[in-house]
Amino acid sequence: MHLQIEPPEFFEKLTQPTWNQVYRDKGLKWEKIHSIAAPKNIEALYSFRVSKSIRGIGFRENHFLRVLLIEPDHDAAYGKK
Repeated sequence: MHLQIEPPEFFEKLTQPTWNQVYRDKGLKWEKIHSIAAPKNIEALYSFRVSKSIRGIGFRENHFLRVLLIEPDHDAAYGKK
């Protein structure tokens, strides 16, 4: 499967100087996921907007965003309904 992630501003937003700026960015729609348990030793999983129809799931590890999933089906990123 080939995903074309646009706009490229998504990646630029993730290089913002502070996590607070990432959290507050309205375009990323950074949200804590409550419906999926985080793996051991991970505080929480988060969903974020990659594009209008694509969401990602990841977690924060120090200064890094560890991306676990890029999901082309926006609603599927939150697990089965």
